[in-house]
This record gives sequence, C-alpha cells and structure tokens, in this order.
Amino acid sequence: MCEDSRAILDELFGKERNVIASKRKNDAHYWNEDVCKNILVSKCFNDLWKHTKYDHEGECNKRHDQFFINEFNSDKSLKKQQREKKYIEEAIAYIQDKLKEVDKILTKHEEQVEQSSKLQVADRPKEIQDRLDNMERQINLLTDQSEKMGEQGKIEESERLIMEADNLKKAREDVLLAYEGTNNPFKTYKICEVCGARQSLYETENKVKTHLDGRIHQGFSTIRVELQKLQVRRLVLEKILEEEARKQEFKEDIAKDKEQEKEREKLKDKKEKERSRSRENSREKSKKKSSKKKKDKEKEKEKSKSRKHSKKHHKH
Repeated sequence: MCEDSRAILDELFGKERNVIASKRKNDAHYWNEDVCKNILVSKCFNDLWKHTKYDHEGECNKRHDQFFINEFNSDKSLKKQQREKKYIEEAIAYIQDKLKEVDKILTKHEEQVEQSSKLQVADRPKEIQDRLDNMERQINLLTDQSEKMGEQGKIEESERLIMEADNLKKAREDVLLAYEGTNNPFKTYKICEVCGARQSLYETENKVKTHLDGRIHQGFSTIRVELQKLQVRRLVLEKILEEEARKQEFKEDIAKDKEQEKEREKLKDKKEKERSRSRENSREKSKKKSSKKKKDKEKEKEKSKSRKHSKKHHKH
C-alpha cells in the first residue's frame, strides 16, 4: 500500500484500523491534546489567512483526521456535550479576538474622518460654504412643501418635491466630496466593515470584486458566519446542559430522600428493638420476681411445716 493511500485510510478510520480489537490501545480520541478542536465544532481557522498579514498562528500542527470528526459526531454522551460547549467557547473567543483587529481599524478611521472634518469646516472657502448653506435651505424648503402637499392629499406633487429634495441632497454631497476629496485624504476612501481593508471611493467594479474574493475578506466573512452559528449552538447546549443538571439534581434529591427514609426506618427499627428488649427485660424481671416470691413461699411453708413438726416432737 502506498503512503498516500495509508494516510487517507488512517485519517478516515484511525491508525489502529487493522489491529485486532482486543489488542487495540484505544488511546486515539477526539478529546486528545493533539486533535484540532476548532475543526470539530466549526473549521480550522489557521488556513483562512495563510500568507497574509493576519496569519499570526501559522500552519495548524494539530490533527484534522476525519476519524476524529466522525467519532465526535457519533458521541451522544453528556460528557461530549460538555466538551463541545468548551470547544465552542474557545472558538468564539478566537473569532472575537480577530474581529477586534478590524474594529480597531474602523474606529481609528472614523475618528480620523471626524477630526479632519471638524478642522476643515472652519477652513472652507466662503463661496463653498455659502453654496452648501444655500443648498441646505432649498432642501429644507422642498421637504416642508412636500409635507404640506401630503397633508392636502396631493400625493403626486408631494412625491415630486421629495425627489427634488433627494436630488439636491446628492448634489450637495457631490459638492462637499469634490472639495473635501482633494483636501481631506480620509474622505477619499472607506474601510471595509467586514475585513477592515481600505477601499477607494472610486474603485472600479473589477477591483471591488477582487477585494470581495480576496483571502482576507473571505476569511473574515467566514468567521463572522461561523460566529453566529457557534453562538446559536452554544445556546442550544446551555439549555441541554441546564436540563441535564436539573435532572441530575432531581435524581440526587430522590436518592437523598430514599437515604433519609432508610435512616428513618433504621432508627425506627432500632427504637422498636430497644422497646422489645425493654419489654423482654421487664418480663424477665417479673419472672424472676415471681419465681423468688414462689420460692420464698415454699421456704416459708417448709419453715412452718418444720415448726409444726418440732412442736409435735416436744409433746411426745
């Protein structure tokens, strides 16, 4: 058998697949330290960012054999559910740490845009600011007129005015972008909310597709989906384990009640035996006392008889 075929069979059925059952060591299990736990509850995350700046862990050196996945999935024990919950919590913690890196980039960019915009408002040329203010007044006027038309039941006229206001808003944004695009470098690009990558606001369709298909974006997109699945599964397991804990507590209460009942029965038997012994002792004492009285009477009779006989003897 070639090495590749042997490796595939080892992965599927375990390395002891050909060993007689009675001689197997049975020490290869999914809960062992050398088995990747992420692949049991989700997938191995190390390969998602291979050869990218997010590849902090490098290649996973744990085992990913299908044999362990099958063993894990077929295990229906309570212990397995407890282990699964632990593995899920570890996977969630890993994902959340990764997402914190993206959150930091997004927060930093938002702060830069806000700070830069605040500085630029004071520096805008008067003609630009006057133009923006005038457009803002027209937008507000069109919005007010649209509301009045709506109140009068003139729906078509109201919708037309709203469209004009929306077009004017877009035109105002274009004026603002045209000015700030050359003066505020932070407004010439955006940050991808999925992976934290910087994207130009003027990207071509091909570049956008390349970004979305890229390893980093796909990796973060994957762990966001996996995070939701893991959180749902964790809730399910928590309910199962809570129910099992209640059942176990109920069983323990019943066992405790039975044990207490046994103790009460033992105490009752003990007291009954003590009472029985006490009655027996009383009977024995009564018998002895009665026997003593009887003997005393017999002795008294003998003495009386002896005295009578002695008197007769003296008379003769």
